[in-house]
Amino acid sequence: MSGTYFVLTSLYCLLAFLPYTFFSLIKAPPYAWMPWFVRHQAALYFAAASAAVAANWRVREEWANRRRRFIVSAFFLVVTGVYLSFRPFLAVLDDSRTAYWWSLASLLPLVAVTLWRRIDDVPTDEQTRADNAELGYSGALLIAFVVCMVYAAGARMRLYNETRALGFHWADAEVTLWSLVSHLVLAVVVVSIINLILALAAKTSNPRWFRRAGVGALVFVSLWITLARFLDNALSFAGWAARAYAAALALALTMWALSIVLPFLDAERKPARDGRISRRTVAWIVLIASAALAVAFPYLIGGADWSGFLEGAVTLAVWIAVSACLFRLRPARVQYSALAVLLVLVGSGAAYKTLQASEIFWSRPLGATDDEISLVLEAYGGHDSSFQLAHHLLGNGRREVCGDLCRILREYTNVRDTQARVDVQLVDTLTPVRGPRPNIFVFVIDSMRPDYLGAYNPRVNYTPNLDAFARDSVVLHQVYSQYAGTSLSEPAIWSGAMMLHAHYLQPFSRLNSLDRMLHADDYRMVVSNDEVLSVVLPADDGVVKLDTDKTLWNQLELGSTLQQARAVLDGPQDAGQPVFFYAQPKNVHQFARNNVPSPTSQHWQWPIGMNGRITYEVHWVDARLGEFFNYLKQRGMYDNSIIIVTSDHGEATGEFGRTSHSIFIWPEIMRVPLIIHLPPKMREHLVYDDTRLSTLTDIAPTLYYLLGHRPIRQNPLYGRPLFAEAKQELDGYPKRDLLLASDARAVYGILTADGRYLYTTYDSPAQSYLFDLASDPKAQHNILTAPLKQRYDEEIIGQLHLVGDYYGYKPGVGSLLATTQP
Repeated sequence: MSGTYFVLTSLYCLLAFLPYTFFSLIKAPPYAWMPWFVRHQAALYFAAASAAVAANWRVREEWANRRRRFIVSAFFLVVTGVYLSFRPFLAVLDDSRTAYWWSLASLLPLVAVTLWRRIDDVPTDEQTRADNAELGYSGALLIAFVVCMVYAAGARMRLYNETRALGFHWADAEVTLWSLVSHLVLAVVVVSIINLILALAAKTSNPRWFRRAGVGALVFVSLWITLARFLDNALSFAGWAARAYAAALALALTMWALSIVLPFLDAERKPARDGRISRRTVAWIVLIASAALAVAFPYLIGGADWSGFLEGAVTLAVWIAVSACLFRLRPARVQYSALAVLLVLVGSGAAYKTLQASEIFWSRPLGATDDEISLVLEAYGGHDSSFQLAHHLLGNGRREVCGDLCRILREYTNVRDTQARVDVQLVDTLTPVRGPRPNIFVFVIDSMRPDYLGAYNPRVNYTPNLDAFARDSVVLHQVYSQYAGTSLSEPAIWSGAMMLHAHYLQPFSRLNSLDRMLHADDYRMVVSNDEVLSVVLPADDGVVKLDTDKTLWNQLELGSTLQQARAVLDGPQDAGQPVFFYAQPKNVHQFARNNVPSPTSQHWQWPIGMNGRITYEVHWVDARLGEFFNYLKQRGMYDNSIIIVTSDHGEATGEFGRTSHSIFIWPEIMRVPLIIHLPPKMREHLVYDDTRLSTLTDIAPTLYYLLGHRPIRQNPLYGRPLFAEAKQELDGYPKRDLLLASDARAVYGILTADGRYLYTTYDSPAQSYLFDLASDPKAQHNILTAPLKQRYDEEIIGQLHLVGDYYGYKPGVGSLLATTQP
């Protein structure tokens, strides 16, 4: 218990330090336990400290030897607890260096607790001789085989659940065989390293201490590297601060684990007491439970594993549990010479690299090039987390030399300490509209992909209301979000312009074009107060805020929001004042937590190859929107309203081995639906091009144009209206390349040639892709060449400079004073 508290506290402080997670997880927590944890920080600390004292209390002969250390440690814990009682720091953390230092300081009590117990007790001669034996390679190979087969079976189950097809092709056999080879080689490497440590320990004067120190050092280094890579790959957190935190956390976790495991290892040497379950029975139970967890965990976690961290951690735990159980069930130990161990280690590594170098010959079913084979293996890893972990630990993955490019990408990502010193002005002069104004309803269904709607995909048969709405509206087919996640995509909708990669420029009112227009035209604003609008909208008493009863942002549910909206619309209001309504419900979001009936309870059937949960949630959204559209028609508001249905981004659901959003750029994440209903009298005077490349930043300029605020200023950072009164005016906005970005880390892309080519580049691991979406809409065949990479990298750098210059940001300087608009 004590270790869990200190680790959670440290991780919470680190999340507060990083700008993206500070906004997405700390200021707007998705889990109820997080605010509870903050509110009860001092009480939980005392509970953890008490548990640590109780666990380390010894009423034995050595108490005299331990007393001084015990008293000093207890005094340290008590003083810290008293300080936290008067000055709890979790509730006041911000994304500053203070949070980082607290993340390190929070690990100190855990280290102190683990140092209470000595781990260098002198063993008997029999114990020393037993410990000197090495681990057998046959046991290691058995472990690798069992783990590989369990996870391969789980992967086949996940694929069947998605496709409803049992077909097994030669390419599937090749991937499974390569997974087995990877597991076998990794097992041999790990056991060889442990055996070398055991062999060296046998030659020392204190072999038991050397073994434990050697294994502990191995665990520490492995955790350090793994944690540093995770922080780099998932959040672009690198440099000395990231390495120092990864080292501190790895040290604390290693010492904590040893303090827990070593007493059990010592207890194994003692005979079992009568009446207790035999250790072999316990080993079988744990082995079966571990295998069940490996298969079931992806279903238990659902879409809540944002970056794959949870699956990776559970996979590592399953490896350890299966290894301990199988070595317990086959306890035979052997003696190898150091030379033999080295030969096995070198030989297995050489054989693996030889097979890898020749994969172009034996793995033709997987692809025609090394790059295509790599993409297929990565896609399979999206379903088999054990293979993915083994594959990466063996040094695989598409990595490039990044250098200055990565430095520049990171300099323009998660910018700290920024202030808005320029105004986004879509028109030269914003004056109130004369005469009647239409109502405006904007529905941004978080994470909803266009191919999950019947208006975009003829296979979809579960969105009848939105299909009917689309037939009565304008359906745009080439629409992209320029940001892979909500935290930047939603502000861009309100601004109508590209954002500096910061969370957030304040005061955001200087960038908020939509809010400025609504106030100028005297709209009654009714908004669902989601996690973004609660930050970027000004504290305006005139704004009617819905969903204030929701304590967590992932509880926002469209049915509940619309029920509140109807109550507002049915209430007293100025008959001449139009309504602006905005909602971004989380029904479809991977972290959604609502009381909607489950798909199972409704016996939900969905099209083969699509995500069952998402299809059900989209169907639920469709039903609620259908009810609300009928409500508007009954009140005579439908034909006098601009109604927009869109999404802030899409979602990778695993069909190509890719999952989640925010940290990746793929077509299924960046492409969004956009359906716009116009009052009939307004529509008959307008032209549009439903195939033109468009973005979510076009929504605000479009509303400006439709209400008569014209002309829209042409700026490379601004959106442009989707409608015009003449085709010549519409064509007056030149075609453009789109800069795409993650909202969590330094990942950028270019969508060029009117949406045909998608280029993406990642800072960590450094890798780049180019896809021809005309012939490869699923982005599975990389066609990148060195000259094209240089061209697109230069274009990304140029666009980042353009954004930075507009907002007055210079790397290393911050947001500069700029009082005039560029």
